[in-house]
Amino acid sequence: MTETTHRKVIIFLFILILSVSHLAFLAREVSAEVSINEMTPTEGHVGTEVNVIGQISTVNGSYEILFDGELAKNGTADLTAVSDIFIVPNSTAGLHEVRLRDVLNDTESAVWNFTIQTRYTIKAVIPPGPNQLQEGSNVTIVAMITGEEANKTDHARITLEDPANVTSSSEEILILTSLKGYWTTSKNYPSDFNSGNRTTFFVGDYEITLVKVSNETLATGNFTIGLTDASEYYRFQTVKIKALNFTVSEAFRIRITYEDEIVFESLPNVSGIVEANWTITANASLGSYKVEVSWKPFEKPVLDVQNFTVTTKSFSCEVWAYNLDNELVSGVLVEARNLSNSTVDTKTTSEGVASFYLEATNYTFVAFWNLSAPQKKQVGETSETSLIGNLTGDSAVNITCSLAHIRVAVTDESGAPLPSVELQTNFSYTSEIGGLDVPINGSLTYETDINGTTVFQNVFANINYSIEARRYQSLFNVTMVNVTSSVWLNITCPTYRLLMNVYGRDGADSPLQDAQVKVYEWSIGKNAPEDSYAKWNVTDLNGNVEFDLIFGKYGVLIYVNDALLNETWVILDVPHTVFNVSCSLYPLTLNIRVVDYFGQAIPNANVTVEREGVPLSSAPTEGDGVAQFLDLVGGNYKAFVFMEGKPYEIATFSLIEPRTVTLKIASVVSLGGLLTQMTHFIIVVFVLILAVAFSLSLVYRRLKARQVNE
Repeated sequence: MTETTHRKVIIFLFILILSVSHLAFLAREVSAEVSINEMTPTEGHVGTEVNVIGQISTVNGSYEILFDGELAKNGTADLTAVSDIFIVPNSTAGLHEVRLRDVLNDTESAVWNFTIQTRYTIKAVIPPGPNQLQEGSNVTIVAMITGEEANKTDHARITLEDPANVTSSSEEILILTSLKGYWTTSKNYPSDFNSGNRTTFFVGDYEITLVKVSNETLATGNFTIGLTDASEYYRFQTVKIKALNFTVSEAFRIRITYEDEIVFESLPNVSGIVEANWTITANASLGSYKVEVSWKPFEKPVLDVQNFTVTTKSFSCEVWAYNLDNELVSGVLVEARNLSNSTVDTKTTSEGVASFYLEATNYTFVAFWNLSAPQKKQVGETSETSLIGNLTGDSAVNITCSLAHIRVAVTDESGAPLPSVELQTNFSYTSEIGGLDVPINGSLTYETDINGTTVFQNVFANINYSIEARRYQSLFNVTMVNVTSSVWLNITCPTYRLLMNVYGRDGADSPLQDAQVKVYEWSIGKNAPEDSYAKWNVTDLNGNVEFDLIFGKYGVLIYVNDALLNETWVILDVPHTVFNVSCSLYPLTLNIRVVDYFGQAIPNANVTVEREGVPLSSAPTEGDGVAQFLDLVGGNYKAFVFMEGKPYEIATFSLIEPRTVTLKIASVVSLGGLLTQMTHFIIVVFVLILAVAFSLSLVYRRLKARQVNE
């Protein structure tokens, strides 16, 4: 091997060593990413909740919390963060290892230690509160050891001291813990105790103890025996009373009092054992009650006296509001009234339900409704309801409201529906304000839809209504109705006759014959096609025209030869309406006078006129230069003058009354009825002037020559 080759090998090995070292460092970094940063608490008993905060290397990866290498809890990281709680399992006393494991990478954190402490417990099996054990109950007593040494043995017994300070005990018990330091046993009182004929005769606390035979106390506890089956009740619940005596005595009185007032008393006259029930009334006061049982001839060493509490209890209650059509109604104000006259109110939702959360007692539900006025009116009331539990769903309270619908259909005499008819209903009712019945007047206004119908929804039943129907603010019908249930009303809009007299500009002295008249329903517009809402007719010799139309407002258009003479409107609100229309723009006379440059009349000129861009007629001028046009309709006009086939003049003007329009043709001159162009006329005049001047010059020369000769 040459020196150069040897140097290359050394360099390669050096680089390889650096690379391996770097990879090892990275591996240690990855392993270090799995860690427990905090664990609380670090000591406690079996069953303790331990909070672990840490991290793993896999983003959103699965993790496991291991307790002595066994799974205690698992989950999924939030990115790489872990925050979870595990419960300490059964294990022996002392130190135990806790690790956090990244499942994907199979890497674990460093060890954290948790110290398990030994725990001794003794307790009675009792019903969940506020229920309680009663006199004469058999009681199961459970003793337990956790976190002890494995396979540890000892001897103990359970002792019990009753409220009369009499102690009894169980037989000796062998304690042998499991491999995980766990032990438990249960005993029944009184059957497993040397209590003689004693049982849970007394009201009060019973002390229980787990004690070694060496008299070392390991654990203590207690349980309570009562006269009633619970220590707390709410209205409508039943208080169950049970009392026993170990002597031959009779319970001659059972009494329940509230603030020294007797609310229940019974004289059972039963030997040895007595039971009684008292159902708490809807109006029972809230607070502390005392129950006592008296015996004769021998009272018990511990008196049978116990207190219990009547407390508030609230339930969900739904009230569904229906109208007389059995339809749910939204917006009904529902009041819940109890025996103390306190009220709670809410409105029904869009689904028709009013939801309450009320104390247990008796309630009456009252429904109120208001239409247009702010003052409400009572429309329904339920019978008294006992709220002894949730009243929802199928158990909900239903209240029927005196509300109904007034459905109205409006048609013409042919039965065709009329839309946009204004319907106003007026009504009166009484409302309680400040304890007094106050009369209230109200009204509602709707419009018929495209089908000619409308509905006054959920109006008060059992009152009178007047319904007024209007078109274009004009009243055509009033209907009275007493609503006891939902009703249909059919209203017919009448057809009336319209007689129209159409006159020219001279009024009644100039009736227009053969004028085209269009009337149309005001709301649909002048361009509506001819139907029941738009009609055409032609005036007769006297300028009269008739229409049979539905009550309402109508537009009127009057034409002559397709030219609009007048546009107006009329209200048809009486059976026979006479309507006079004057057309001041018809008939009009137009004179077009055509003159030459010097204002001389030009006869035989052809004049053509057009109105609003529509050619009308042509006429020649007479000897006075005037062309006359009769029976014209006012408007904007143009006049055109033609002479010898050539156009000469155009004039634009407005015609609103008879008039004469003079058109001066400055480019022509009329000479004895003959037309000549102005240029020609000027040339002729110029030539004549020259001729006259030349002639005068010759005469002047001759005269002067004659004078010289003389």
